[in-house]
Amino acid sequence: MSRTPTSPPPVALDHVSVWYGAERALADVSLTVGGGQVMAVIGPSGCGKSTLLRVINRLVERTPGVRVAGRLLVGSDEVLGRTVSLEKLRRRVGMVFQQPNPFPFSIYDNVAYGLKIHGERDAARLRARVQTALREAGLWDEVRGKLGRPARALSGGQQQRLCIARALAVEPAVLLMDEPTAALDPLSTARIEELVGRLRGRYTVVLVTHNLQQAARVSDHTALLYRGRLVETGPTPELFTAPREERTEQYLTGRLEG
Repeated sequence: MSRTPTSPPPVALDHVSVWYGAERALADVSLTVGGGQVMAVIGPSGCGKSTLLRVINRLVERTPGVRVAGRLLVGSDEVLGRTVSLEKLRRRVGMVFQQPNPFPFSIYDNVAYGLKIHGERDAARLRARVQTALREAGLWDEVRGKLGRPARALSGGQQQRLCIARALAVEPAVLLMDEPTAALDPLSTARIEELVGRLRGRYTVVLVTHNLQQAARVSDHTALLYRGRLVETGPTPELFTAPREERTEQYLTGRLEG
């Protein structure tokens, strides 16, 4: 099985719009995430942040009545076409959700699950990839002697790192993270943030967060969405200290209503 590419691909949205029935959740969004960089997506609740993530791996299409327009590239590959293999896309573009969602299996079988789904049957390769993924997720030292135990017996923070390991096991190029620390305590949050820092350069990461301090700590670039529209994007230090748009400054100072 091939390793994660040394040059992760950029992700580019080109005038992407999404409708849920008659309601437009994203409106003409154009945004590029540099390969190997961490992009934080911020904005009020209901502004389209999670929809943006779900467009990139096309999970949004599981919602009845949804319609998507525009172009979306992962590297040089257009991913919104009808002939795109969703199985291959979702292997290339992994996702971690807000609430840890380990399967009712052992720790080992959780991490190996995606590999087996994609046809890996060699026991030695499975063991090696499980160990590598757990190391990448910063969990190996805590579970190395407990791989046969139920995953749901882990703490909340450990469960979230397990879910990250499960996503990394299939060697994606892009990792989408939808408020991955929202349900975690400060110590677990710090561990996830350290993990994101270690993933920089090896994966392209798009991180949705309500935590402005987290965005400032972990991201290279930040994008602000408001009512489905992209207000501003730029290098994180510049956006936080010298925003170009008035609405960005209002949001950063708590004066922008949802």
